[in-house]
Amino acid sequence: MSELKKFEYQGHRISFNFGDGYNMINATEMAKAFNKQINAFFRLKQTAEYVDILHKSLEISRGDDSRLAKIRSYNTENLAKYYPELIKVVRGGNLPQGTWLHERLALKFAAWLSPAFEEWVYRTIHTLLTTGRVELMGQQLGEVTQVVKQLVTDLQGLKDMDEKLIEQLRRAAVRIKAIEAKVLTSEDGYYTIVGYCHKEGIYCHSGAKWGKAAAKLSRVKNISIKEVSDSRFGKVSAYHEDILKQVIPKNS
Repeated sequence: MSELKKFEYQGHRISFNFGDGYNMINATEMAKAFNKQINAFFRLKQTAEYVDILHKSLEISRGDDSRLAKIRSYNTENLAKYYPELIKVVRGGNLPQGTWLHERLALKFAAWLSPAFEEWVYRTIHTLLTTGRVELMGQQLGEVTQVVKQLVTDLQGLKDMDEKLIEQLRRAAVRIKAIEAKVLTSEDGYYTIVGYCHKEGIYCHSGAKWGKAAAKLSRVKNISIKEVSDSRFGKVSAYHEDILKQVIPKNS
């Protein structure tokens, strides 16, 4: 699931779309804040080379896949075509219009725009990664969990709370966390990468890598892979919990 957040930098709105393992930032809004053109950045050879290196570093590429050699002219449209996981040009749908960049590429773009702006973008990303949350699907479930969370918070403030009640509250919190993670899929025992990480309290820093590993192991063990709806990508894969336990380290 995605989570759109909007922040303001010197009077200019900058949109961040975080929460689904493919964290992206609106580069069109970033460029507008400095009255610069995105294409000037993507026409640079060193930018194209960085995009290709980042693509391989995130283990999105397969084998010796070298897409850079296939591009005859460096520009935003061509790079977005060959590296859709890192660059998305949005002209319709629920997201704000414009060009969206993977967080790592967005930092590179921010540095090109302004060192001070690069530092602000870095701090904002850090804030989102450490305090962000995954939105629940379904208004009714969202309301129920919020009520229970508030009840837990209120009861924890009572000075005369005994150990038995504390244990009951702890178990309730665990159940709420499991419900929130389960909303991201549709069948018992199956989770998306982000849903499983949320349930286990794991920072989802290698979503693409873990997804590839889970898909491969599922095929080897002949365990089916499910699909669930996603507001931005249409469909995302969900894997059996036994598979995810093997490919996602607990101490990540």
